[in-house]
Amino acid sequence: MVTRKRVAALSKEELIVFIQSIIVAKQQDEAFYVLDSGLVMDLFCTWTCNLPMVQPFYAIKCNPNLSFIREMVELGSIFYCSSFAEIEAVLSLGVSPDRIILANPCKVESQIKYAYSVGPSRLETSGAKFPFGAKFGALSEEVVPLLQATQATNLNIVGVSFHISCSGAIHFHAFDGAIATTKIVFEQAAQLCMPKMHILNIGGGFSAGPQFTKGASAVKNALQKYFPNDSNSNLTVIAEPGRFFAELPFTLGTSIIGKRVWHQYKEY
Repeated sequence: MVTRKRVAALSKEELIVFIQSIIVAKQQDEAFYVLDSGLVMDLFCTWTCNLPMVQPFYAIKCNPNLSFIREMVELGSIFYCSSFAEIEAVLSLGVSPDRIILANPCKVESQIKYAYSVGPSRLETSGAKFPFGAKFGALSEEVVPLLQATQATNLNIVGVSFHISCSGAIHFHAFDGAIATTKIVFEQAAQLCMPKMHILNIGGGFSAGPQFTKGASAVKNALQKYFPNDSNSNLTVIAEPGRFFAELPFTLGTSIIGKRVWHQYKEY
């Protein structure tokens, strides 16, 4: 792994020259990645400019490379972990436990005990996810019984989480429906005289491509529509982006050890 720090954006040609310089200087014939730290910063700024009201919890499972995680730490990121190893990796970089959320949708007892011992401030439970896939989450008719069950066991439910899909940032209308459903759950909890919910997790699936600004606009419009600022000033909105931060900053440098030319086709 080679980290390339910069201020201005590198062109494709400049990146190729940089990779070639590594190959020449180190007599490198094995594949390697170049991490552009400046691009990580650009993506972080893009997120905060377009979704300033949504705190991003970087999903470690997307790319657990320590050099990359370290860049996210320096930018003040918060982290979404789903295993012992991911929590330990983040803690090893000096991240305080209150910047970690344990959100594996299917936790074993040992994971919950470990998380409690090291101190992540929140656990995400699969029973509170909207909208709902085939494996995890709850159906609409299951919400009130689930809330009543938490009351009976004195569990503190602080909010609702949903995940659109891996391409969710493209299906803009889905955010409106999911956030509308979340509002209903908040109201159902209030009707049961539960403590006011104050966390909304809009999940992951965001891409850093040109569609991001449209997806961000859809999220902002839905939040303003269903959770207007004047009545929900204590609402904390979070997300679990992974690919958004990890898909662009890495470039693979590798050797071509053979090629075949067949008519107009080239195979490497």
